[in-house]
Amino acid sequence: MNAFQVRGFNPCESLLRHKPEQLRAFIRRMKTYHFNTLIIHSDYGWRRYQDLITEECLNAGVEITLMVFGPRTFYSLTDWKSSWFAKDENGKPFTERPECETHPCASNPESLQAFQDGAEKYIASLPGSLKRLHMRAGDGFMFCRCEKCRRIPEHEQYYPFVKVFIQAAKKVRPDLKLETDLYIKRYFMPSDIEPYKELDRLMFDTFYRHPFYPIGSKKDQCNRFVMQYAAPEGWADTDTPNEFYLKRLREWSDIFPGKVYIHENVMCQGYWGVSQHNTGVYLEDLDLYRKLGLAGICYEAYEPGFPAFENTFFQLSQGKSVGDTAEFEKMLVNSNMKVFGADPAFPYERYLSPLYARLARYFAAMLNGGLNAQQYRELVELEWEHEDLLDPLLVGYAAARDGMLNGKLRFDKLSAPAQDFISRRKLWDFMEDIPLSEDPRKVCKDLIFELAQKVYDK
Repeated sequence: MNAFQVRGFNPCESLLRHKPEQLRAFIRRMKTYHFNTLIIHSDYGWRRYQDLITEECLNAGVEITLMVFGPRTFYSLTDWKSSWFAKDENGKPFTERPECETHPCASNPESLQAFQDGAEKYIASLPGSLKRLHMRAGDGFMFCRCEKCRRIPEHEQYYPFVKVFIQAAKKVRPDLKLETDLYIKRYFMPSDIEPYKELDRLMFDTFYRHPFYPIGSKKDQCNRFVMQYAAPEGWADTDTPNEFYLKRLREWSDIFPGKVYIHENVMCQGYWGVSQHNTGVYLEDLDLYRKLGLAGICYEAYEPGFPAFENTFFQLSQGKSVGDTAEFEKMLVNSNMKVFGADPAFPYERYLSPLYARLARYFAAMLNGGLNAQQYRELVELEWEHEDLLDPLLVGYAAARDGMLNGKLRFDKLSAPAQDFISRRKLWDFMEDIPLSEDPRKVCKDLIFELAQKVYDK
């Protein structure tokens, strides 16, 4: 790892799920791993934890990269209109207010100007001590499909907003180091790459890679279906995501040598803290990234639930496998699971502690028909009983919302805050709206226990 310029973590949208002491421990641990980069989402927790993060990173010798969801935050600083946002085929905006998954309409000049205006206001508000800024957008499922935009590939829709972000930064804070990401449906190069030459780094996000096979592998055949998300319609030129990512990585790293780094985005989010047990694969990936001359790698990793991943990161920091995990990982490769925990027939108890085996069983139930009401109540109790080892806020929210959306669970006579909580597309949008005077973990814990009291089988 020490050979890479970028060696870091991205707590992603989990920041407000941390206790302050967990966040301190997380940053201090980075020093023992010789990690030097921390990506922090300004949209989710920066206001609350800015002083703590700045202090701890300074002491640990860790550089902060502030990551901002451009559409969510820049539009929030304007008198925004929902007509500026991406629309479905019928012209209806996908989101009614700026949120995590908001994308802009690329065919509306007013939308583009407002994006730049908001970016200038946002950048002007940043502390002078902050030196690196990353702009990204949501997951890429809701690019605009209005009559004009539907004719434009998604990576070309995104390009104008990268360009005006750079213009805004150069105007307001020319000293800032700038980044953006290559992400869902944006992995192909736009026709005009000149603005990208002004960026200091490019993050290549590996979302949808199969975690049991190295990047470049063609063996992730069980994951072929997600090519519809990785590439714009009609643009897929490989069968599987892992093969697709290597092809795109070579293209970008050849044109921007030393600027591209990896964001390993299959750690925990959506997996309920169920570790993917793929240390050997990650070590193979590091060898590939060195050969490609990449700038480094940042892992998505959460302190709530981090103990499940600690051994993996220790081994990665050493650059070698410690202990014999070959049999276990060989079984996973042969299991044909898309993610660890998806197969109820897998012998989890043979390899995991009783706690993590039980968690994997709940995850398998969720992916194979959904939890029933009693299982949801049991899972909430289990998570909070072990809150320092697990991620009870994400699990309590995700399991309830999944059960509601798939028609397995119903929640009767919820309070208005609980209804708002379970209705949000993303937990972190709800948490960011909690007043600074209140404890976000306690607010959400109380709502999760209300859900557990009022859940029924549908």
